[in-house]
Amino acid sequence: MISVKKRILLSIMAICLGVAGSRAQITTPPPRALVVIAHPDDESTFSVTLYKIAKEQHGIVDLFVITNGEAGYKYSTLAEDYYGVKLTDEPVGRANLPRIRKKELAGAGKILGVNKCYFMDQLDAHFTLDEKEALDTSWHVPAVKKRLKEVLTAGRYDYLFVLLPVNGTHGGHKAAAILALDAVQALPPQNRPVILGAATANKTDLVSRFAFYKGYPETQTIADTALFRVDRTASFSYKNRLNYKVIANWEIAEHKSQGFAQMGMNDGDREQFWYFAVNDKANIQKTADFFNKLSITPYPVKTYPEAKSVYTKF
Repeated sequence: MISVKKRILLSIMAICLGVAGSRAQITTPPPRALVVIAHPDDESTFSVTLYKIAKEQHGIVDLFVITNGEAGYKYSTLAEDYYGVKLTDEPVGRANLPRIRKKELAGAGKILGVNKCYFMDQLDAHFTLDEKEALDTSWHVPAVKKRLKEVLTAGRYDYLFVLLPVNGTHGGHKAAAILALDAVQALPPQNRPVILGAATANKTDLVSRFAFYKGYPETQTIADTALFRVDRTASFSYKNRLNYKVIANWEIAEHKSQGFAQMGMNDGDREQFWYFAVNDKANIQKTADFFNKLSITPYPVKTYPEAKSVYTKF
């Protein structure tokens, strides 16, 4: 038979353990993510994922932007009247787009809940499929690597997102992904974020496949199909009339100087993520749990009384 004194001690221990458990749950840090991209507006590929991390999971989302996207002057026709600047004139566009596109990114970041943007101000020379244009000519790669290492070390991120370096994408996108992969590999293993490559797709598309980008073994993925997805078409609100494409469209709309990018409005049903082989395989389950949380739609279902007719039957 337990004495009164022992009962009291056991009760105190139970209370203490309960408080400790509650505190541990409360103090679990929210996710921290860094996005490494070549141009302002590249973040559009992950817009809903970033929104969910920042706004719904109350995490931290930072952007590391290598160029200011001044080569986008060719698509600025409609933005000329909006900004009052002849942006499609190359010298004028290159002189003014860095300022304009940073401001556009700030607007997009406000929608997504971005915490901080790191700008490297590297040259955006022209469109090319060749990553070596950026890596060997346009960008000051040692400076970019040094700053990226500083940001990664200080930020202690859980996840790092890049655009999947597929053959047909901009050489700058590939270069940004390669630099990010190299930067992660250079960190001590215990300080490495999980790095994922992303691409959007529609539900009617054929299954997207990617294994690695030629000549760069660091781009190898553990599977040739995406392991994780965020569904932009997940429905919610009154009668399920809304979905997350609203956020994707709001975000793209901020990049008014880039008319071609805005032609993709309402496109992309899913944001898909590939798991690079440079990651520790032990983190696959952790990443799966993370995406399971992102799949939650936190908005409560609301119903409203049916409106009564204002007409009187005679």
